[in-house]
Amino acid sequence: MRALAAAIRNGSIKISPDPEKPIPRPILMSAGALALVALVSIATGRTTGVGLADTPEMRTIAHRALQLAEHEDGSAAVIDAGTRAPLISVGVGEGAFAVEALRNLARDRVRKGVPAGGAYVLALKSDGRLVLEDPETSQQVELRAFGEKQARAFVGLLPAAGAEITGGEK
Repeated sequence: MRALAAAIRNGSIKISPDPEKPIPRPILMSAGALALVALVSIATGRTTGVGLADTPEMRTIAHRALQLAEHEDGSAAVIDAGTRAPLISVGVGEGAFAVEALRNLARDRVRKGVPAGGAYVLALKSDGRLVLEDPETSQQVELRAFGEKQARAFVGLLPAAGAEITGGEK
């Protein structure tokens, strides 16, 4: 590291171009054209919707309102928002995917300045997707993205337990 710093100081390694050897004009023009094309593409996509990926709205087959209950001792539980019945409980230092997913949504609420008290919605869509939704922030987490094992942790929380998770429509 010291040798590199010394080489830069004595001028044997140049960080910026020399006035005698400027950056070639074709390279500068190409970089400017690339930046312009990127900006025009982004603006076109946002105004027309062309090229933007969007998940279509699907009918909800089954759903359950969930809340995260954090305890003072560091343990946590996923509870039914309506009945207040505990669905999953984890002790201090233990982890459960369902608890961590809800903690991440709670952190997102704090980051966006939304009150943390509302319920989250676990929904099974008509195309087989299992989605964890935050109605307060419009955040959606598609649970199959984390693998079938992790999605199955949530399937047991649905009122129609044992519902099949399919790959969905292509």
